[in-house]
Amino acid sequence: MKSYFFISKIRIQTALAYRFNVISTILIQCLIMYAMSCFWIAAYNGAQTVAGVSQRDMITYTTISAIIGNLLTIGVQRRIENSVRTGSVALDMLKPVCIYGIYLAEDIGDAIAALFQKAVPLALVGTLLFGVPKPASLLHFILFLFSFAIGYLINWILAALLGLCAFKTLKLGPLANVKGFIMKLLSGSIFPLWFFPVGFRKALELLPFMYIYQLPLGIYIGQYTMEEIAFRTGLQLFWCTVLWLLFDVLQKKMAATVLIQGG
Repeated sequence: MKSYFFISKIRIQTALAYRFNVISTILIQCLIMYAMSCFWIAAYNGAQTVAGVSQRDMITYTTISAIIGNLLTIGVQRRIENSVRTGSVALDMLKPVCIYGIYLAEDIGDAIAALFQKAVPLALVGTLLFGVPKPASLLHFILFLFSFAIGYLINWILAALLGLCAFKTLKLGPLANVKGFIMKLLSGSIFPLWFFPVGFRKALELLPFMYIYQLPLGIYIGQYTMEEIAFRTGLQLFWCTVLWLLFDVLQKKMAATVLIQGG
């Protein structure tokens, strides 16, 4: 574990060195957050609630979504693709630590750096523009943190699964863009699923995407009852387990292919 903690520490230090990238990202995210909040204010048009969600809660939803979006930026698929394309993947697999554990530690390090570099400034800007984005209660905030942690793992595993495609295709190309589009549309990061038609929403709730953004954010604003939170968190853990088992099987098959072919 010390090796993985050290890798996370190095990633934090590396992220802190790129100040221009941080400042530009914050400015862009602030503009997006402000534009989306203005969109929801216009969409509500003075209505108290829409689909059982108040305008105040929707703005809070948008603010927190923009904040955690910076923490959910994952680089594992790009790292896997680069290692396969350059041929370094064979040497990486000979290292005395799990290469995918290294990738996870690097992404966690990036997330910790983003928390202080990007998430905190965004929270301050959102507070100045729209007021403090308060959670429904302290208990809801604690449950939100737990759900967000599981959602982070689901997001990471999905990105890693896409990265494994590079063993067959060498380059991910448009696949990465398609995956990003699907995540934005189906995870609830921009438009909450409760605004979708009932039948379509029910179908999306069977997929793992909503458990990355929608569930944590819905818990934060108090959209779900405690019974719903328990049930949906159980489904979230189910998807995390299933995806991890799938990833474990596939990465072993890809590793066997690399070793047989000699890299």
